[in-house]
Amino acid sequence: MNPLVVYYSKKGSNKYLAERLARELQCEVEAIRPRLNLFALLALFGAIKMSPGIAPLRHDPGSFDRIVLCGPIWMGQLISPLRDFLKRYRASITKLYFATCCGSSDEDKDGTFGYATVFPRVRAIVGEKCVHCQAFPIGLVLDGEDKNKGDAVMKTRLSDSNFTGAIEKRSTAFVEKVSS
Repeated sequence: MNPLVVYYSKKGSNKYLAERLARELQCEVEAIRPRLNLFALLALFGAIKMSPGIAPLRHDPGSFDRIVLCGPIWMGQLISPLRDFLKRYRASITKLYFATCCGSSDEDKDGTFGYATVFPRVRAIVGEKCVHCQAFPIGLVLDGEDKNKGDAVMKTRLSDSNFTGAIEKRSTAFVEKVSS
């Protein structure tokens, strides 16, 4: 097994998730670098399916038998840095595993801003090469009523201190899928 974890993260939770997955998979990790890294522009580009593009990666995805792509979902959209990566490297990807730390909950996954609406978009770009998609809702690390409070969800970042319980179990299961 020779995986590579590639990620885009604006606020840090997807970087944390990518680095943790890479550590558990004992593999390289690399950040996607958009040519423009402004939240408002990236959100707009995600909504209108356009993009400013991304810088080339240091690693050649074709040299790896599995690619783990980590990144956020904004307003129910596959954001442009992730979409750009998939389009640019789809021919060289053998197997893709998509992971997202996102604000939508498991209960709202099929809603307008839910993560489940993005998974078919990932599969539409890379086809059967997409082996598995997994969400890591930030609400999994919050207690009680905070799980449903938008401001608490938006302010919370993944860290060693809160990556326990349900989210840790989900991560372990994801790593097992990538490893098998």
